[in-house]
Amino acid sequence: MLKISVEDLDKLHIHEEIIPSILRWLVEKIRSDKVFKDPILVDEKTFVVLDGMHRVAAAKEIGFKYIPVCLVDYDNESIELHAWGRVFAGGDWRQLVDAIKSAGFHVGELSSMEEGQRLLSERRAVGVLVTPSGIYVVSSGENDIKKIYDRVKEVESTLVSRGFKISYMTEKDSIDAVKSGKAAASLIPPVITKDEVRRVALRGEVFTHKATRHVIPARPMNINVPLEWLTGDLPKDEVNRRVRELLSGKRIRRLPPGTVLDRRYDEELYVFE
Repeated sequence: MLKISVEDLDKLHIHEEIIPSILRWLVEKIRSDKVFKDPILVDEKTFVVLDGMHRVAAAKEIGFKYIPVCLVDYDNESIELHAWGRVFAGGDWRQLVDAIKSAGFHVGELSSMEEGQRLLSERRAVGVLVTPSGIYVVSSGENDIKKIYDRVKEVESTLVSRGFKISYMTEKDSIDAVKSGKAAASLIPPVITKDEVRRVALRGEVFTHKATRHVIPARPMNINVPLEWLTGDLPKDEVNRRVRELLSGKRIRRLPPGTVLDRRYDEELYVFE
């Protein structure tokens, strides 16, 4: 069951940083759309935002009091957490390894991906580096997940400054990009746990951009709440009544996992029409 409602913006806690260029673009898009299209995903127990950090920031920038949310039971095993692979292109993998080493990181060869996954889960690695010639571990001596992701950001900044281009893919897709020759290397960081997400967000800190990839059983889209309902001029109960009435008059088109819209979605989509 989808729990769609509007909630007070100031109750929410984001867990990933905001990229200014994305925020500026999104503010203009929301204003142009004249509706708030997709609800953000929120842990119903703690009001930690799981997906939609930039939409939260855009809503604050515009001056809204409320924001549409889909409340979920974050502890439910059907909600999965994965990492985003950092995929680097535009150079030779040997130069990439040298650049990482020059930034103060240790790079050591691994015997298998399984060994790398163990080091990631034990919080003994910044990431597993997949190259055309083998698998390496990148480490810096950190074992706190927030600090580890701070180091991930340093690796990204170092390589971008050396001319490499970065994109973000699922763990599998990032490895396949290297195997197919489309990328010089990919860095797969640790998977953050749900407790770590909550802990960092509730203490008012944020992970670097693209730290978590949440996969949920179903994602609601295109609820299209009029922006004037979110300003605070109406009581929240009245706005929620209007939202229920709005959605009850729509039909839902279900799209399967793997559907590509603005991006590829790993969960089933419930598109309101």
